Amino acid sequence: MLVSDMQVVDAETNTRQANSSLQEAWHLGCTGRSLEALTLAGEILVDAEARGDDRLAAQCDTDIAWYCFQIGKAELGLTHIRRAVDFWKLSGEPKQESYARAYFGWLLLELGLPEEAIEEATRALDLADKTADPKAQSLATNVIGIIFWYNKQPDRAILMSERSVALARSIGNKTYEGWWLINLGGAHSEAGYIAEALGRPEEGRQMLVRALELTKLALDMAIETGDSWAARICLGNKAEFHSHLGEHDEALECMVRYRLFQENSYIRDRQQYLYTLGQIYNNSGKFEEALSPLLEAMELIDAGGSFDSCILIYLYLSQAYEGLGQFDPALAAHKKYHQAYLRNSAEKTQQRARLAEIYYETRRFKEVAETESKRAETLEASYQKLQEQTDILASAVYLDVLTGLYNRKYLDSRFKELTSEKRPYSIAMLDVDHFKSINDNFSHMIGDRVLGAIGTILRSQLRITDQAIRFGGEEFVVLFAGAPRGAADLCERLRLAIERWDWSEICNGLHVTISIGLASTLSAKSPNDILAIADQNLYAAKKTGRNRIVS
Repeated sequence: MLVSDMQVVDAETNTRQANSSLQEAWHLGCTGRSLEALTLAGEILVDAEARGDDRLAAQCDTDIAWYCFQIGKAELGLTHIRRAVDFWKLSGEPKQESYARAYFGWLLLELGLPEEAIEEATRALDLADKTADPKAQSLATNVIGIIFWYNKQPDRAILMSERSVALARSIGNKTYEGWWLINLGGAHSEAGYIAEALGRPEEGRQMLVRALELTKLALDMAIETGDSWAARICLGNKAEFHSHLGEHDEALECMVRYRLFQENSYIRDRQQYLYTLGQIYNNSGKFEEALSPLLEAMELIDAGGSFDSCILIYLYLSQAYEGLGQFDPALAAHKKYHQAYLRNSAEKTQQRARLAEIYYETRRFKEVAETESKRAETLEASYQKLQEQTDILASAVYLDVLTGLYNRKYLDSRFKELTSEKRPYSIAMLDVDHFKSINDNFSHMIGDRVLGAIGTILRSQLRITDQAIRFGGEEFVVLFAGAPRGAADLCERLRLAIERWDWSEICNGLHVTISIGLASTLSAKSPNDILAIADQNLYAAKKTGRNRIVS
């Protein structure tokens, strides 16, 4: 064998061994041992760079970024993931680029940079869709769902998270499925908190109960796969949800279980455990018990804990002291909370500057850093831009542009999920009466405005757990969650709301009514069969005079 041939064989052997070690690192990262995974992947990276194996180095950089996210080292992760993105883009590997950009977006969001995050996440989803790789689609869709959650749009976060879970389940990836279920539960909890703030406590409670159910599924999956990192997140989230619902004993039980998974935990995890425990004690009126874990959590800040957590720690400390009637230390803690908040805002500005440094050379970096610092001072404008971007993104995926409701593509996706679920539900088919006459007598433009108004009415009348879809033309579908017995009353409310709407605001002489056909899980098993029965009932409503419900 020639020397050159031997060198090729050695290189191939080294690459195989390195890839095997990289798989081992990924297994460590999926079973709660991310520090070990980071160390091993870092060793492989050094070796790959020494041998000039750029592709293997990019794979290392991609995985290392995820391990950095797990242990709370987002800025370190950014330096690795940016190199990976550049390599995958230049080498023309869209699937790998999709993974890298999804991680990039997640890390950016972790650092409080939602505008940059959605840009990367959108690119990731576009690449994943072009390659038709369900695993990459699952990851990118999940990141977009988290961005919606961060931007206080839980309905869209739920939609995207449900899709990411379904994609992970379709390929049998239990690790992804469990991780995304955690985020789906979190999005439901956000919807619950918002519903409560809007004066709808029962809806809020329903969403939090659903958040608990989803998080329980994620916890079971984490235990099955041996993922102690995910198990800790699940138990911390469950404790928070139970405590918010006033179920303090159940919350404390979760924290007791949390300790069983603390092997291989990180300072960030320990800190979160402590301040969550303090929050639960505060919520249950046990202010004396809250002090010890909160003070310990504060000590971890200098040891490498999350500074973002510092804000919550001081807030909970001030609440605990106030509950004990110790107003001087309560005031001191609240001042530190305010200082931490301001310091955190300044840190975000510095992070933007450091991010710009990753992107650009010195001269260009100075220009961008100045721009980013100014943008950090106008946070409200940034959020408005993010709102517009997320609206565009959601519209392109599952929203009907004319009505603002979900579209037929979403209904098809939801039907696949309903097939595997065992919860009761009802389906209503709605049709605008004499819609052709509206178009003929008033114009198609007026017809479009009628459909848009109906979309507005449906959104205002439905519960947060219900979903309205534009089925096509002047037909709509509404999915009612829960026991079927109340669906007919909800349909009647919709019918009356549309009949009593002041349609003269759109055009004088205009009057609009709808006919509704209703069916439920009492009528058939599959969603398509239920929809067919609802359609038959809609036909009967039309035949018997319109502006009525048949169920």
